[in-house]
Amino acid sequence: MPSQAEDRKEKLTKACLTWTFDWLPVWKLFSTEEITWFKNNYPAEETDADDDEPTIHYKQAMNTAKEVTKKELLCMTLFTIDDECVKWPYIRLAK
Repeated sequence: MPSQAEDRKEKLTKACLTWTFDWLPVWKLFSTEEITWFKNNYPAEETDADDDEPTIHYKQAMNTAKEVTKKELLCMTLFTIDDECVKWPYIRLAK
């Protein structure tokens, strides 16, 4: 996916470094294409289960990580895309 760093780097940096924000402001910075990609590629889809069984996800640990650290996961995903898929050895924040 193409980098959108020029358009969102400052907003993304602020949303990710501000502890008072939850994950939703970061999610709103995703483009429609990025949302589709994330939903189709993050390995935590629900498995087929009976109605009386609790919901279980394929790769349950990945689903737990997503739910426990959702903001951090979304921030890392967007920074990775904007940094051209880890072209640099560190995250490049806005100045």
